[in-house]
Amino acid sequence: MPSLLHNRGFRRLWLGDAISLLGDWFTYVAIGTLVVAADQGLISVAIVLLGHSLPRVVCGRWAGRLADRVDRRTILIGFSLLRALAVLAMLAAAQAQALVLVQALLFVRMALGTFIDPAATAMLPQLVGTDQVARANALIGVMWSVMFGVGVAIGGLVTAVIGPIAALAVDASTFVIAALVFGLLPSARPHPTSTQAAAVREGGWAIAWRRPDVLAAALGKVPASLANGGAWVVLHARAGEELFGATALSLGVLHAARAVGSGIGPLSWVGPLRGSEWGLRLSNLVALIGVAAFALAEDPLLTVVAASVWGVGLGANWVTASTRMQVLSPNDQLGRVASVDLVAQSLAQCVGGLFGAWLADRWLDPTLSAWWGVLAGLLAWLAVGLVVRRSAHLQAQARDRLPSP
Repeated sequence: MPSLLHNRGFRRLWLGDAISLLGDWFTYVAIGTLVVAADQGLISVAIVLLGHSLPRVVCGRWAGRLADRVDRRTILIGFSLLRALAVLAMLAAAQAQALVLVQALLFVRMALGTFIDPAATAMLPQLVGTDQVARANALIGVMWSVMFGVGVAIGGLVTAVIGPIAALAVDASTFVIAALVFGLLPSARPHPTSTQAAAVREGGWAIAWRRPDVLAAALGKVPASLANGGAWVVLHARAGEELFGATALSLGVLHAARAVGSGIGPLSWVGPLRGSEWGLRLSNLVALIGVAAFALAEDPLLTVVAASVWGVGLGANWVTASTRMQVLSPNDQLGRVASVDLVAQSLAQCVGGLFGAWLADRWLDPTLSAWWGVLAGLLAWLAVGLVVRRSAHLQAQARDRLPSP
C-alpha cells in the first residue's frame, strides 16, 4: 500500500475523494438531525435515504455512458463544482427552514454526485496496475471509513454546537477544494479495447449479461445494501432516543462505530478473499449478521459492537465487488458496468429503507426495518445467484450454436 501512495495520480484521486467525503458526512449528520428533530416519523428518515440513493438509480445509466466517452478527469472536476453550488442552495433553504426544499436539493446534489462515482471507478485501473487494483480499493475503502468516522463525529459535534447551517457551509467548501485536487490528475480518456463498434452503444446491463462473472460482481452489493437500508432507519431511530446524549451526538457515535467496522473490513479481507467470489459471499453474510445483531442489541455498548460488525461486512463487500468488477471488465466498458453496480446497490438501499420505515411506523417497532433488510438481503442473495446462473446457461447455449471453425 505505501507504494500506491507514491503513485502521484492515485494519490491525487485518493486525496480529492477524501476531501469530498469529509464534507459529505458533515451534511449526512446535519440533514439527519433536521429530519429527526422534525418528528415526522421514520418514513421521513427513509425519505432522506431516498434523497441519497434514488438519484443514483435515476442517473446511473447516463453517468456510466458519460464515463466511457469523456475524459474522466473533466467529469470529476466539473461535477464537483456543480455539487458545491447545490449545497449552497441547500444552505439557503435550511436557513429559510424549508425542509422539503432541502430534501429536494439533496436529491439534486446526489444526482450530480452520481456522475463522479463511475468516472472514479473507471479511472482507478488507468492510474494503477491491474495487480494493484485490489490493494488500491482496500486503501480507498479504509480512507472512506476514516473520513466517514471523522466526518460524522466532527459533524455531529459541529451540528450539536453550532447547527446544521455551518455543516452545510463546510460541505460546499470541500467540493471546491476537491475539484482543485482533481484538476491535478492526468488526462484519463477511456482506453478502447473492443473491436466492435456496436459495443460503444451498449448499455451496462447488456455488457454484464454477456459475462456472468462480471454480472455477479456488478450485483454483488445488492444483499448487503438491502440490509443496510433497513438498518439505516433503525440507527436514526436509536439516535432519536438519545442513546448517547443529544440526537446529533448519538448519530455521530453510531455512524462512527459503523465507520470503524467498514475500515476493518477491507483490511481483514486479505489473500484469496479480496477480489474472490467466496470473499464476496462471505462479506454479504457478515453484513447480514451485523444488521441482525444491531436489531437485537439493547445495551449501548452492544449496539456499538453490532454497528461495527455491520460495517465490517459492508467494507469488505465494497472492496471485493469493486475489485472483481474492475479487473474483469474492459476499460472502455467499465464506466457502464460500474453504473449497473451503482444503480443496483442504490435501488436496494431505497427498497430496504423505504419499506423498512413503513413497517416500523405501521407496527411502531423500529427493529422491524432491520429485520426486513436482513430477510430481503437473503432473498436477493438467492435471486442474484439464479440470475447469474441463467446468464451463464444462455451464454453457454449461444457458444454451442456457433459454427465450428
